[in-house]
Amino acid sequence: MVLLALPVIWMLGCRASSQVSSSLGNKYRYFVSLSAPQKSDSLMFRDDRMIIQFRFDDPAIRFQLQNISPASMRLDWAHASLAVGGPPLPVRTIATYYDTSSVPTPSSPIPSLGVIRDVVAPKANISVRGREWRLADLLPTTDGNSFERESAIRNMVGRTIELNLPVRFDDDAVVYRFVFFIDSVRQISWSEYSRPAWLPPAPRVPSLGPSSEDRITTALIVGGFAGFFRFMIMKKKTPVIE
Repeated sequence: MVLLALPVIWMLGCRASSQVSSSLGNKYRYFVSLSAPQKSDSLMFRDDRMIIQFRFDDPAIRFQLQNISPASMRLDWAHASLAVGGPPLPVRTIATYYDTSSVPTPSSPIPSLGVIRDVVAPKANISVRGREWRLADLLPTTDGNSFERESAIRNMVGRTIELNLPVRFDDDAVVYRFVFFIDSVRQISWSEYSRPAWLPPAPRVPSLGPSSEDRITTALIVGGFAGFFRFMIMKKKTPVIE
């Protein structure tokens, strides 16, 4: 029985996976280069103060940064912005990925020769709808089996993404403007896609009031007590027949 059950479970898993992929349509991957402040196919930038290298994942831009200046360094995320084919938007990092507050979290200082790894994504791409977290990709990566959406994805080639990153070195403030160029996009199989390892699991959605389940439970309890109370009154009024 165990030997027979394993193929069945595998087939059910494949069927569920194929249903998800078929509902989302085809999957796409973008190939991006850095065009400013320096051109770099490896998405790396270096000056006399820092070294930073980027990598594009579906939900965010991942980066590793090293402070090579003698001063302490701090990233000013409260004034950073990311423009993806539109106006500049506030951003989220790993520390604020599921943060629902409007108060920016100050970044920790990076000492000389210190290294950090973090991600940056538009704040609006991570939101709460009802009792669920909704995560949007940085760029559209699925076409939903729609020719119009496929065309929109392929038309992203040639567009730019701009990250404005204010940085403070002790008392000296600098704003780095990184411009990324979308070189190409290609369709990939769903087997080539994997969830980014850095992506934190979604926490429980903060409750703003009683849920529908809570209201139903309360109604059942109240209704039960009311029914029991009516039964006791009727029982008291009914004479005993001997």
